[in-house]
Amino acid sequence: MVEPTMFNVFKTVFYYSIFILLAPISSFFLAKVFFFDGVLGTSNVTSNVWSAVIAVVVLHIALGLYIYKAYSDQGKTKPDKDDKMD
Repeated sequence: MVEPTMFNVFKTVFYYSIFILLAPISSFFLAKVFFFDGVLGTSNVTSNVWSAVIAVVVLHIALGLYIYKAYSDQGKTKPDKDDKMD
């Protein structure tokens, strides 16, 4: 099995970190401005609360994807020690 290089590990963590940071923030503002304020016309407090709920759900999905990726890549590394009997 192929062991991932340090650059590949860094790249994966970097991309997921950016996704975990930007996805909830953008989903909050997109839901608030376009859906709750624009389409539904809800009050400011109501749109803030529901947009925050959506942002938390998106954050949990992003974290779940990162954890899934970490566990699925863990089985692909080769063992450190080769126990062979001569």
